[in-house]
Formats: sequence, structure tokens, C-alpha cells
Amino acid sequence: MVLYSISGNVRSPRQIAKLTVDAQRHALATGQPGLFISIDQEGGPVARLRKGFAVPPSNMTAGASGDPALAGLAAHITAAQLKAVGVNMNFAPSVDVNSNPANPIIGVRSYSGQTLDVERFGAKAIETYLKAGVIPVAKHFPGHGDTGYDSHLQLPTIPHSRQRLETVELPPFKAAIRAGVPAIMTAHVEVPALEPASGRPATMSRRILTELLRNEWGFEGLIITDSMSMGAITERYGAAEAALNAFKAGADVLLFGADKGHTPQDFIPAWERLQNAVQSGEITMQRLNASVLRILKIKERFGVLSPTLPDPAVAGQFTGTPSQKAEALRIAKAGLTLLRNTESQLPLPTESSVLVLWPNAKTPFFRNIDRPEGLQFMALPKDPGPEHIALALQAATTFDTVVVLTSRARRNAGQGDLLTALGNSPLAGHTVMVSLDTPYDILAAPHVTAWLAAYSSVPASIIAITESLYGRFIPNGKVPVEIPVLRPE
Repeated sequence: MVLYSISGNVRSPRQIAKLTVDAQRHALATGQPGLFISIDQEGGPVARLRKGFAVPPSNMTAGASGDPALAGLAAHITAAQLKAVGVNMNFAPSVDVNSNPANPIIGVRSYSGQTLDVERFGAKAIETYLKAGVIPVAKHFPGHGDTGYDSHLQLPTIPHSRQRLETVELPPFKAAIRAGVPAIMTAHVEVPALEPASGRPATMSRRILTELLRNEWGFEGLIITDSMSMGAITERYGAAEAALNAFKAGADVLLFGADKGHTPQDFIPAWERLQNAVQSGEITMQRLNASVLRILKIKERFGVLSPTLPDPAVAGQFTGTPSQKAEALRIAKAGLTLLRNTESQLPLPTESSVLVLWPNAKTPFFRNIDRPEGLQFMALPKDPGPEHIALALQAATTFDTVVVLTSRARRNAGQGDLLTALGNSPLAGHTVMVSLDTPYDILAAPHVTAWLAAYSSVPASIIAITESLYGRFIPNGKVPVEIPVLRPE
């Protein structure tokens, strides 16, 4: 069972706990073992549970701190809350090495662009989940960090040699296995150096899943696919064919999610095709039993066969607690990075008036945090057009400083246009850029003279940004990926 969020369907920790309890009771009442109840709760931009929960900042925030213990702290915060609502498996951490600035889907979900750092941070997160009794799933094998396309939409290719893969992409997964990870999620990516068949994603490659991961590396845990409803799969295969190919390749658990244009019911033809393959002998009982045994072993190890069920009435007492929020803030502060302050604009005087422009703002966190009276907030569209930029410039004329919060500015050109317009205005030396997603946003506005990277827009990150702007602490994070404009001449 996979919990997935769409607008309005997650109301409270109590609701989630009741759902998981009802599902487990139904399974047990019908003579079935307890269920894997899983979720994508990575932190940062990928968190299905937000209302009533404390969401840690992104993996890259922890990576920027330089301290793997903070990856463990993020896992600790997350695991405690998942257990409180009956979730026993988290599709985290991502141990992809984000080495491609144009990567549209991994970005801050990665700890770093450096392989060794991803190894260290990923292993610490895995060890923490294991101690907490939540099943971690390392992803996306054999690596999704150097792709220029989103596998939710189409099939990306990792074009590198086997030697390069052994140096960059693969080591974090080996480290995850050494840390005891019980499950690994596949990537819908084409890797010619590992699988020469053109157009065959890793998810459907026996060479990658069985010959490499199982036989060569000796991994005995679960192999779980990424959603089989993603575009990288569906643009080339039907659900039934894709499921059969993935199982034959070596996958144990096939996921079907609520991807755009698809519903979980897509699994029905896949289920029927797998049943027919077993009955016809196309899939042997030995192969089927091998996956079933692996599933049962993991369920037994983590107490899922006969699970201890949470009490929905009190679930909210263990989620979104003050201590969890304080721990999330600690991570946010440790990772916040001051990358440029050439005109000594920061910190701001406490008496200065500040306009915060936030493209793509969903929740005005600034209104609910301790801040000077002179700080005001203005929401803008994700990709502001000329009319929105004109309104922002007009509003900014009465303020001493303008802070622009960016997110994926290279894909939303209006954010760069906004910063350029401010740079050509009397506020040129009074504008601060804060990137809430990848720090590559600077490439859309290389002229800015004051620049902070937060790597995340969760409430803890917004609080950390505000406190830093006014000098309540000095940001000491170090950017964990290579940015061309920061290279020494």
C-alpha cells in the first residue's frame, strides 16, 4: 500500500493513522500477513505528509552542513512521525549523486554532487531508519543524478562508461548495502554501459537487477520498482508488458502510483498478466517463491507480519511536535549557505524595511514567524510575467531592501527577469537572492551581489532564512554541488 497525496486528501495525522489501521486490520482479518504501508517522505520538496507534521529540509540542506549526523537527524524526525501514523516503509533516502545542473527531477533530493558525501550521508540516514524500525529504501538504482530528463515524463539515458559508473553513480548503493539497507528502488533510466539493449530501462534489465545487483554484489534484500505508471515506462510499454518484464528482470515489488494521467487501477492488467505467466510456466514457481520469501523475511524482520497498530486518537501527539520542529530548524540553519555578499548587504539592519518577493509561494510562512515589523511578503506566480514584475518593482520602491526567493529559476525565466529588472533599478545594490531549491538558480541571475542558498522551502528553512537575514546567526553551510559561476578563474 502506497500513500500518495493530492490536493486535500491529507487532512490530519489522525486520519492517516485510521487509514493505515483499517487497512492492516482488513488484511489480518482476511488471513493475510500485515501490509507494507509505504510513502515518499524524503523531506524538502518530496513529502506527502505536511499538515500536522514536521518536515525536515531537503537532503541537500543536510549535505551543505557537512555533517552526516544531520542526515540521521532528518531520518529520526521522519521515522518517529511515520511510526506514529502506521507507516512502516519510506522510499528514502535518495542516494543519487546530483552531478548534472540540468537535472530536472533529483536536484536537492540528493545530498551532494560528490560521491563520497552521498555515501556517508545516505548510510547515516539508513542506519537511523533501521534503528527506528522503519524500512528505508535507497533509490534510484543504478543512479538518476546525471540525467537531463525527468523519468516521470520520458526515458533518460545515463551515457557514461562502466568505469565512470563505478566511480560516481554506483558507490552510494554499495555503501547503502553495507549499511544494511533492506530494499532498493530501481530507476527508469537507460544505462547502455550496463544494459546494451536500446531503450530498455534499468527497471526491466536482468543484467542490472539480477546479474549486477543480486549476483555480483550479493544484495539479498527487496528490489522495488519506481512507479510503473511513469512516462519513461508508459510511453514505450503497456502496464502488463512492463510488469512482466520488470519481474523477469528481478524486481520483487512492482509499484503503481497515481502518476499524471494514470490511476492505481493500472495495476489490474499487470496483475492478470503476471498470474497468467505463473499459470503457464512462463514465470517459474521457483522465481515467484524467491520474491515471496524475500518479502516475508523483511516483514518478519520489521514486525509487519502481525503489526503493532497505532492509536489514531493520539497520533497527532507524536507528529509536528515542538522538538521535531526545533530539530528541523537545526538542520535548516546548519545547511544555509552564504555564497555571495560582495557589497556587505547582509546582515540587514533590524530597522530596515524589507519586501520579500516569493514566486510560487503556496503558504505565507513569513506571516506566522517572529520577524521585524518592517518585513513584508508579496506572492508572485512561479514564472512571473512582465505585468507581475512591474507590480513588484512598483511595490519595492518604498522599501530599503528586496529579497527574492527563487525556485528552479532556470526553468522559470520570469524569476531571472525579475532579478534583472531589480538589478537595473535603484535597488540594484539592495537586492538579495535566496534560492529555495537548487543553487543553480544563480545561473539565471549571475549579477546579484547578495546570495543565500537554502536548498528547501519547508517552514524550518524559511525561519532560518529570516533569522539569518537579520544576523541572528551566521550561515556556515558549504554548497555541496559544483556551480560554474563559482569556479576559480
